[in-house]
Amino acid sequence: MEAIDKCDLFTNRREIVLISVFLLAIFGWHLSQKYRLYQKIVSTHVHTTKVVVENQYLKEKRGKVYTVFRMRSPEGYRFYTTSHEDLKDLRRRTLRVKFVTKRIGFIDFLKGFYAPSFDLRLEEKRETFRDFLLKMIAKQHEDTKMQSLFQALFLGEPIPRGLRKEVGYLGLSHLIAISGFHLALLFGALYSLFRLLYRPLQERFFPWRNMRQDLSVVIILLLIGYLMLVGYLPSLLRSFVMLVIGFWLYHRHIRLLSFSTLALAVALILAFMPEFLFSVGFWFSVSGVFFIYLFLHHFGHLKPWQIFAGINLWVYLLMLPVIHTIFGTFSWYQLLSPLFSMLFGLFYPLELGLHLLGAGGWLDPLPEALFSLRGGVYQIHTPLWFLGLYLLFAFASIRWRRLLGILLLFPFSLILVSV
Repeated sequence: MEAIDKCDLFTNRREIVLISVFLLAIFGWHLSQKYRLYQKIVSTHVHTTKVVVENQYLKEKRGKVYTVFRMRSPEGYRFYTTSHEDLKDLRRRTLRVKFVTKRIGFIDFLKGFYAPSFDLRLEEKRETFRDFLLKMIAKQHEDTKMQSLFQALFLGEPIPRGLRKEVGYLGLSHLIAISGFHLALLFGALYSLFRLLYRPLQERFFPWRNMRQDLSVVIILLLIGYLMLVGYLPSLLRSFVMLVIGFWLYHRHIRLLSFSTLALAVALILAFMPEFLFSVGFWFSVSGVFFIYLFLHHFGHLKPWQIFAGINLWVYLLMLPVIHTIFGTFSWYQLLSPLFSMLFGLFYPLELGLHLLGAGGWLDPLPEALFSLRGGVYQIHTPLWFLGLYLLFAFASIRWRRLLGILLLFPFSLILVSV
């Protein structure tokens, strides 16, 4: 039986124009709703709301130590506030707070704003399933650093500033922050498990059913629950939307690995959540997938093991100019990042299984030894003009393969233009 060629997502410009107009209309409507909420908040000098404390950490300025809070309201907007009082750990607690709205602009409102606050009142704590899971993880580790690490790895908890620096120093930030990589590993682990249970039932009772389709639907439903559990993290949401689009396209025999698919996923997310325009994590995630597609676009004919090794090295190198636009820290240990990424494919499902069995602390000596590594730290920053030129070559190399050699020179020349 001959294989049927995959169809393109869009067959003509008219379809592109129609979907663009449709998504722009949705984007405009959601943006207007955000603006209406913004006007309601700034209509008074002081706004009172109920919030959940997402993160809390200490910061020092001019010899004075104060506490920074990142809060999320029921309407979905986030803001930062500070306190000079010595407060206990309020993370994941619900507060009623009053904040000053005087200097909040609409763009700041979308990005996540800072506002002075007062009259913080602690609401009665209600134990949630997420709290139960966080405690279950914490009980399996003696070291608080390991507790924070795995709470971040599985549930998207913010990690302490000290641990965040160590993670960045080793070039492991992309492995700790939940993203599409984790979603793919989780999907693969669930599919392998459910396949063992499904196949005997299929062979005996319903051999006509499509196993891939049935299991994919079940896993997608479970992943919706996971998204709700971790709080719709931008990078994870982008990956989930692409997964759903991919599922829909696959069963309609439409080409999956295309830049059109990525563009549609990005446009859908921004149409329904305009605030993601200002999410650094979201754009880092999109950039990573773009470079994966660029690799497969030109080198998809390679053997599987070559693709596996090549993608990890390729994405690491080509993401350097993008990442160093925001984060300047560099150490020589970061050169091992592609190797760590490849090993993470084994580490993550293994740790997930151990934590489900209550033995999550068995492998703690491995990350503890990794975080004990020390060496020189350097600051390398990507100038905006350099980033713009780099992205221009990246998009052009989709069509002209000969530009890939020049594109690969950018990460290596970054140190020459960094100031």
